[in-house]
Amino acid sequence: MRKVYYYIIGAIALVSIAIGGTWIGAANGEVEKNNNVVEATGSVHARLINRYEKIDAFVDAIESANEAVLSFLGVIRDARLAYAAAIAANNNDLAREEADIIDTTFVNLVALLEDNPATYQTVNLYADFMGEFSASTNAVTYAIESFNQKVNLYNTHIQTFPNLIFLSKKTPYKIWSLDNYNATLPTFN
Repeated sequence: MRKVYYYIIGAIALVSIAIGGTWIGAANGEVEKNNNVVEATGSVHARLINRYEKIDAFVDAIESANEAVLSFLGVIRDARLAYAAAIAANNNDLAREEADIIDTTFVNLVALLEDNPATYQTVNLYADFMGEFSASTNAVTYAIESFNQKVNLYNTHIQTFPNLIFLSKKTPYKIWSLDNYNATLPTFN
């Protein structure tokens, strides 16, 4: 009888250790992967802010542009202000929406400039804008791809068994859309 008692106590102890170890591993893994996503979010925001600041210098230089360009520039400036306010308020969803507005407008502006380069006063301004746009798009795309990889790791960690038992209240992150990056540019006639 005493032997059975020890077997039962031993089995309960082993199961408790296994459950506790799994729980601790799930929790520690979630913290590590969440911190990586937060860091990647900051990297994307830094690349976007850098892009927007550089493009702002070009916005100031394109004073002689026609009405369509001025309209695009107004949208970009308004969205930049809203983006900065969203970042300051730590509202990542709103920041992402404003970034999408800015990037969609950038794509349309680039297409307009590309289709009508002779319309604007200086060829250098056009070439510089296109070079900066291309370089900043590559930097932002890389940062977003890195962010998405970390989000996938985090989401997989919290959604796979046995972690989902212990982390069921954790909300998966959204993948950042790359719709406005490396897309075929629209044309304006």
